[in-house]
Amino acid sequence: MLLMRRRCRLRSRRRELLLLVVVVFGLVIIAYYLMMNENDVEKQPPCTVSQEQRRRLYPLLSTVSSLLSRLSITHFLCYDSLWGAIQESGPLPWDVHAHLCALNEKVSVHDEAELLRAFRRRGLTLEYSSADGQYTIRNSTGETGNIEVPTVRVVLFEEDDRLHMLRRVGWRRRVLPPDCDAHPTLQCFPPNLAALPLPMRPFGPLSLPAPREDIDLLKFHYPDTWWRPLQPHC
Repeated sequence: MLLMRRRCRLRSRRRELLLLVVVVFGLVIIAYYLMMNENDVEKQPPCTVSQEQRRRLYPLLSTVSSLLSRLSITHFLCYDSLWGAIQESGPLPWDVHAHLCALNEKVSVHDEAELLRAFRRRGLTLEYSSADGQYTIRNSTGETGNIEVPTVRVVLFEEDDRLHMLRRVGWRRRVLPPDCDAHPTLQCFPPNLAALPLPMRPFGPLSLPAPREDIDLLKFHYPDTWWRPLQPHC
């Protein structure tokens, strides 16, 4: 009887030991696959821009720039597109859209109907946000499944005589006091950075106007991060 009890306890301990080995082995396998998946995620780019999106962006941007030039509207690369021109000689790898800045005094000599007609003739739509002081321009046709359609965003600036600085337009900013240091959202920068003639910079297959001192403009638009490469924000 005693011998049978000992055998039962031994069998129970063996089962417990075998179960423990199985559990530990399973945990090791799970941890391994989690580490492999984490490494795969780290190796993948944070955002992907398809060749189709790139193929659509360049002719759109070229058309917009040529139209602005024909209308005598001073414009130049800015924001993420200026970063891309400096870092990549083209769009940032994760950026579907393009940014241009333009002088509002050159835009305001044209009425809205004239601008709409000029862009519509080239198959483009023009939407203006009075709150943000920004035009968004896209092809009037060309929705491609579920992918994000490239646009060109033209941000308007005008000179404030009290500040002797260019500041972004839009009613959200007009209510702010004219103090660039106290209100970074005014996105001020000196007028000399947009003085003609503007230099040209490579941007993919294109050559586009850029500010006179590109790093100086980035210092104003990215005061806390201008000294390091821009990181993905998608």
